[in-house]
Amino acid sequence: MQVALSGLDRATADAADALGTTGLSGPGAETVLRRPVAADPSVLTVITFDLDGVVRAAEPEEAKVLLGQRLGDQAVLQAIATRQPLLSDLFPLAQGGDAVVIIHPVVRGDGAATGMVSTAFIPFDLLAPIAADASRKTPCTFMVIQTDGRILYDPDPEEVGRETLDDALYKEFPEILAIARQAAGNRTGYGTYSFYSTGLGKIINKETFWTTIGLHETEWRVMVIGEV
Repeated sequence: MQVALSGLDRATADAADALGTTGLSGPGAETVLRRPVAADPSVLTVITFDLDGVVRAAEPEEAKVLLGQRLGDQAVLQAIATRQPLLSDLFPLAQGGDAVVIIHPVVRGDGAATGMVSTAFIPFDLLAPIAADASRKTPCTFMVIQTDGRILYDPDPEEVGRETLDDALYKEFPEILAIARQAAGNRTGYGTYSFYSTGLGKIINKETFWTTIGLHETEWRVMVIGEV
């Protein structure tokens, strides 16, 4: 999973390097943006925006409705303020749907930052093939959450997007809340809990070990889950 995430980061960083020469807009920039679009099927859009947050180029074709829009998302504002690479939390996109973005600054040859390049992707689509392949080799399943407890990947699509610390579904299961709080502050760990089987069937006992992947100081907890 870390390899896949780092691959998208590398594709975005390479685009930022190339855009330092081509500029944020125009045919050259569009050619550059098509490369990270093709990097993984989970990628929704790749855009450039200037230091005012205005979208200057966008790919693929359906993303061009964003051209000229001024973005006010927290990740955009943070990237402009810090001019550092970042991995955002899951958030609603201007064009609809929820996604995560990787943002890198675009810097000219003279060292001046001109804007940013942002790759938006769906974590579930990035992680699902990897988790499915790993699950075929073990009786375990996988879940990936943000440190605030929001679920990015679960084999049960109904779980994706839920916030384990706030969702009413989990309040009946205090062990889950305890594990979510523990995972928030610990990069690795172990816990046991009771919850519905995949598909919200019968309640069963489970155990989980977790580890951490991430980029640019943003961490995701990868939970390995088995029945006990």
